[in-house]
Amino acid sequence: MNSANTDGHITDLYDYALKQGFTEDVFLCHDNQDRYIETATDGYRAYPLFRHVFAGGYDEKTLSRMMSVDFKSRLGTTAGIASSSAYESVMLIEPPNAKKTGMLQYVRVADPGAYTMLLHHCTYRQEDFEKFALEKRKSWLDDKTWYIYIFATRHSQQGMGYGKKLMELMISYADRRGYRLCLETNATGNVAMYGHFGFDTVDTSEYKDVLDHYVMLYTGKAEDDPDNG
Repeated sequence: MNSANTDGHITDLYDYALKQGFTEDVFLCHDNQDRYIETATDGYRAYPLFRHVFAGGYDEKTLSRMMSVDFKSRLGTTAGIASSSAYESVMLIEPPNAKKTGMLQYVRVADPGAYTMLLHHCTYRQEDFEKFALEKRKSWLDDKTWYIYIFATRHSQQGMGYGKKLMELMISYADRRGYRLCLETNATGNVAMYGHFGFDTVDTSEYKDVLDHYVMLYTGKAEDDPDNG
């Protein structure tokens, strides 16, 4: 997928979000990426994947640095929308057929001080899991499917509707444009939540006998929208 198509998809999503009452300051950019990282780091502190990445514990500093490199590598190629200018909840969404990031892209954007972190065993554990997850989801990704890469809400503000606001935006956008949405979760308790939004479980597996893994798909229903949102 070329960069022009990627830019077009992201621009279209952002234009749609503006029409739904979101403001430009909540869209991911260089100036606000630290706010995104803070929310994602806090929201994922109890997530099964990162308990595995940190061998059963939790290393907030390392996770924050890992996410910093990851977010930088995705600027301009992945859409990001926050629930409000307070960044209670954040979502990163890859356009259809988006180019995948990996260690090479991470090295290119990392600050010299982050190179040691890139060689940390946690980074390799996450990379190994990502290879597994990609194989599980790739058959569901096509030129009509957006992939929800990160969906996180600060612990102190969970259950207050901030994440729901973002998910409903993406569902509305998908319905209007005739897209599908794909996401994954390692938390069994999240399956029912996503099911409530209309996602179906299309793959259930286990990673190295330590992590449950679910691929979920929202197919929705295309709406007749002559004004395009």
